Amino acid sequence: MEELISIIVPIYKVEAYLDRCIESILDQTYKNLEIILVDDGSPDGCPQICDNWKEKDDRIKVIHKENGGLSDARNAGMQIMTGTYVSYVDSDDWIAKNMYEKMLKAIKKNDADICECQFEKTAGVIKDTANAKADTVVTLSKEEALKAVVQEKINPVVWNKIYKREIVEGLYFEKGKYNEDEFWTYHAVEKAEKIIQIDDVCYYYFFREDSIINETYNIRRMDALEARYERMKYLKKYPEIYGIAKRELIFNCMYHYQKGLRFLSGEDLKILRSKIKKMYKDIPIDKNDIRQYTKKEKIWYYISKISLDFVCKIRNKFGYGVE
Repeated sequence: MEELISIIVPIYKVEAYLDRCIESILDQTYKNLEIILVDDGSPDGCPQICDNWKEKDDRIKVIHKENGGLSDARNAGMQIMTGTYVSYVDSDDWIAKNMYEKMLKAIKKNDADICECQFEKTAGVIKDTANAKADTVVTLSKEEALKAVVQEKINPVVWNKIYKREIVEGLYFEKGKYNEDEFWTYHAVEKAEKIIQIDDVCYYYFFREDSIINETYNIRRMDALEARYERMKYLKKYPEIYGIAKRELIFNCMYHYQKGLRFLSGEDLKILRSKIKKMYKDIPIDKNDIRQYTKKEKIWYYISKISLDFVCKIRNKFGYGVE
């Protein structure tokens, strides 16, 4: 008996893209799927589109709920999932035809708990989304994978991965956060004993101009920094990774401060400055940490201890650290 894969699709105001997403899932070469469409109170034609697809394919389940945000929609789907494996697809994206066949084969062959594929960011349509057989597999232990998450060698997004059910069960997404994946992924990785990465592009991230992720910098983006601050504190029990997490947070604080100086004003800028300065002071950097920094990083760090505001203005002036 083939293992069942539960695929959770949170849906809100994506009427123009939803059919493409659902079709790419239904067109999978691996057929034993439980497709959970979660209508998060979408005010457009999405609810009817979901119901229409449910009538066409009995693998589809539909949840209609009041709007609660992306995390709440994913959580609703997780409450009814029954698969041995779980995956997430955002409703304006689409996937390669053999994504689940390929990833399930890799995760079983390597006795892994999580499998990550590569993804491509695109504003257009890619017609042929079937990929060649994957030959290269990177295998990581729990601690290697946690280190890779901090170093962004594992992407913190949830949707280019497949998980054993026991990894995600009970691990719900934090509601009301802008960068919810950042709060979630490292906890999932910590529950795993083995994580693998395959070389193939299996997921297509649709870059649309009206997406919240593509907005000009705003104060809500501070959620990503908050997630990394929480992650740093959590990883204290892993001494080797802890030092890397502290360094990453130092320069991420500078990045957000620089963005704030460029794009925010008034009360929002005041709030950002206050939050980052407080967070920055709470990062327990010691001499052993600083020894691992490059010469440039040491200079930036020492100047920032005198004035974070000054160093970020200088970095902005010379285009250092931000696009």
